[in-house]
Amino acid sequence: MKQKKEAKQTTPIADVSLVRCTSYKKKKVEKAVRKALKLIKFDPLNRTKVLLKPNIVALSQDKTKQIAISTHSSIVEAMCKILKENQCKIYIGESSFMDTDRSFKETGMDKIAKKYKAKLVIFEQEKLVKIKNPKNKIIKQFPVAKILKEMDYIIDLPKMKTHSLAHATLGIKNLYGLIPGGLKQRLHNKAHGEKFSHILVDIYQNFPPHLTLMDGIIGMEGHGPTSGTKKKANLILASKNTIALDIAASKIMDFKPREIPAIRFAIKRKLYPNYKFNLLGINKLPIIHFRKPWMKITLSRAKRMFKEKPIICDIEKCIKCGACAKHCPVKAIKLKPYPIIDKKKCIRCFCCMEICPTDALQLGKFGDKMWKNCNQEKEK
Repeated sequence: MKQKKEAKQTTPIADVSLVRCTSYKKKKVEKAVRKALKLIKFDPLNRTKVLLKPNIVALSQDKTKQIAISTHSSIVEAMCKILKENQCKIYIGESSFMDTDRSFKETGMDKIAKKYKAKLVIFEQEKLVKIKNPKNKIIKQFPVAKILKEMDYIIDLPKMKTHSLAHATLGIKNLYGLIPGGLKQRLHNKAHGEKFSHILVDIYQNFPPHLTLMDGIIGMEGHGPTSGTKKKANLILASKNTIALDIAASKIMDFKPREIPAIRFAIKRKLYPNYKFNLLGINKLPIIHFRKPWMKITLSRAKRMFKEKPIICDIEKCIKCGACAKHCPVKAIKLKPYPIIDKKKCIRCFCCMEICPTDALQLGKFGDKMWKNCNQEKEK
């Protein structure tokens, strides 16, 4: 007698809700967030510990750009209000590439934390524990704040942005902020190009969020995550599955999901079944073209381009703050008195461009005005 074949266990296709929201007015945002969560049937349990992980970068030199760079405070506040109704204990955590404490203040997170009695968590200031996972591709072990292991829920609050290295800053990429302080620089040095996205997936598979809620009202296109330009999408997205949400968001931004290395690697590792998702809230997925970062090319071509267009400094914009040199993972930058990048040492992680508060560092040519200005200053 033939035995019946056991039915294969399949991962269900996740729901992604999409709700239109045309401004950051608190009442409008709260209404849209509640609708997005109701569509995917997300209901946090009472009295649980919940970590909110927004995307926070402080750029004090250009306040007007902040709205396109960081998760808006109204999104975080709406989530805090909903959690407070469930008597949850709220934590708002981040390890910003720059001063996290200053970033919390400049984005208004400190005021929200005070209003809802939430605890602000700066991961690099917390006690650390080591995470070990042989299934990880690049980082088999890495430290994180111990408080992460104590959470009942992790809620990912990314921003809809392009990214010069990862192609797009979405839900998976936002979890890179769980890595404390200076370790980020060392990880950039450990994995260049697309390999960096394997690190993002390594982190994701150890800390998959229970909910991802994306701020897509105003995002960023071009040379994101900080040097691009504002882009209105007027959307809020939500899903219990971060990969499914990233697939939907990438399509909205007019990417092919396979173009985003983190999505492709996550699916290859079988962390999600395929590139499908169930769309809720809107009948048809809108396509809003986001201008792509120049790095949306192969690594080999990037290396060829870098010979022609290295990172150079526009001294008319540079304020000689030294942030680029301080945060370069391979110490390829020296101030003389303006930044000079050693092409042989540079690993093309673009951290310097991301960290620059005045967008003074850009890809340029040896004969253009920026390069001439920089060399003239050097000769003096």
